[in-house]
Amino acid sequence: MHHLITEMQCALQMAARCLNSTNRVWLVGGSCSLLLQGVEVLSPPRDIDLYADMNSVQMLHTAMEEWSTDKQVLNKSGLYSSILSHYDINDTQIELVGDFRITAKGSQYKVEVEGKLHPHASEIELEGIPMGLMPLSHELLFNLLRDRKDRYEAIATVIRQEPGRHVPLLVQLLDTNRLEVNHIRQIATLLELPSILQYVAYDRN
Repeated sequence: MHHLITEMQCALQMAARCLNSTNRVWLVGGSCSLLLQGVEVLSPPRDIDLYADMNSVQMLHTAMEEWSTDKQVLNKSGLYSSILSHYDINDTQIELVGDFRITAKGSQYKVEVEGKLHPHASEIELEGIPMGLMPLSHELLFNLLRDRKDRYEAIATVIRQEPGRHVPLLVQLLDTNRLEVNHIRQIATLLELPSILQYVAYDRN
């Protein structure tokens, strides 16, 4: 497992301790999650991204309120829609993202943490504090839709090493979200999985 810089790991541990006390479901995402799962990232993480569902995000915000730098708001910016709030723990910036959705070039993807992602999350412990990491299937879709080639190519490299571990969730996500033809073709090419092309023919309207 790759490691975060000490200051960021300490901040994540402090946040996780508070969030775990709520018994709500949350996951670490973004470059921190990628790094901890062995995905090559070009630059070290600058902040920590945490994800949760709509029914959990208020309680999680309350648990971290002592570090809050703003109020929770519905944020619609560019491709993204979410309930967003920010925190500062010892100069490490943390973002809590609830009910996250991304729409790009005809594709629509809704993040469902508890129902879909959490059962497939990698579970780790940092200094004895447990936390879950966003599955790489999610990270592949997310970074593909926002056109982060450096990220999605690196993620695909790791997924190809253990397709049996990652592809079942990817299939679920393709089945319950609407992805445009070109995005599905990109996924099939990246993962060297022609079977993914069957989702091109699906009409989910």
